[in-house]
Amino acid sequence: MITRCPACATAFRVADSQLQARAGQVRCGRCGTLFDALVALNTDSARRTARTEAEAAPAGAGPASIVSERDREFDFGPRRRRRPSRLWWLASSLLLLALTAQVAYQYRGEVAVLFPEAKLLVQMACEELGCELPLPRRVDLLGIESSDLQADSAHPSVMVLTATLRNRARYIQAFPALELTLTNIQNQTVARRVLMPEDYAPPDTQPESGFAAGGEIQVRVYMEASALTPTGYRLYLFHL
Repeated sequence: MITRCPACATAFRVADSQLQARAGQVRCGRCGTLFDALVALNTDSARRTARTEAEAAPAGAGPASIVSERDREFDFGPRRRRRPSRLWWLASSLLLLALTAQVAYQYRGEVAVLFPEAKLLVQMACEELGCELPLPRRVDLLGIESSDLQADSAHPSVMVLTATLRNRARYIQAFPALELTLTNIQNQTVARRVLMPEDYAPPDTQPESGFAAGGEIQVRVYMEASALTPTGYRLYLFHL
């Protein structure tokens, strides 16, 4: 079959398999024009025209306007994109489902609190999986509003840590742990202690019930420090 470039009128020999490979999109090897070879295809008149042009060429010069595929002067256009198979869609769906399940498991506490209608479903799933349903643990939404460390006026060997903790989240959270680090004048650590919620929570607070949304608590902890002479301290909170 013969097709012709609409820009420079150069004729090319093509096979059906070559046209189907790119849905007919080809590039002229002479002028570089990209065109649809199927539209420009004319198996009868184009062959006669190409034969005439070949016969009219100077002796020994060969066909003037017909270029062979073996000369690599006839370039195909972009490949036709294959549609994803059903197997690909199935694998992608399963992967997305697995990822969703993993995220839901990781943040099951937040899901149960933020979506009360899903809490029962999450509880049932945890019972089947043998996992617990923890309270949300967003430490970035917890803060130490103020803190102080002083010797007790009545007992000089006892130090008193006071602090105000706030839950800035709009939902209940698990109480954090507090790490208190005592330092000397060179800012070197002389002692460190981790305080769990049951160590610092006020007497009227039940740590297992969680830190109320937007809530604030006052911390007051007494510590024996007769063998230490700290000059400073650091206090920060974290979730285990």
